[in-house]
Amino acid sequence: MSIDLPAPLSRYFLLANGEPGTHVEQCFAAGATVGDERQRHQGHTAIAAWVAQTRAAYQQHVVPLQLQVQDGRHIVSAEVSGTFPGSPVVLTHAFTLQGDGIVALDIH
Repeated sequence: MSIDLPAPLSRYFLLANGEPGTHVEQCFAAGATVGDERQRHQGHTAIAAWVAQTRAAYQQHVVPLQLQVQDGRHIVSAEVSGTFPGSPVVLTHAFTLQGDGIVALDIH
């Protein structure tokens, strides 16, 4: 299933899936934060390290399933599969956008 996502979100899912030529700076604002697995990552360098570590550890593939906009946040349900127990799972990605960049992402 294909859903119509705002450009920064589309770029994020390309990044999450290891698409060559896709970089953190194309998705996230300079001071952006990501919350995942009870850890917080802030700024391009920390987010890039988190993306690389997550890809290396889990070889995940993320498929957006549904988009809702609630209280100014873009909430995407996505199927995440990879080399982790219980794969695949559906996780909620809550994005806060500012201009053409993600300023916050929380994954649950």
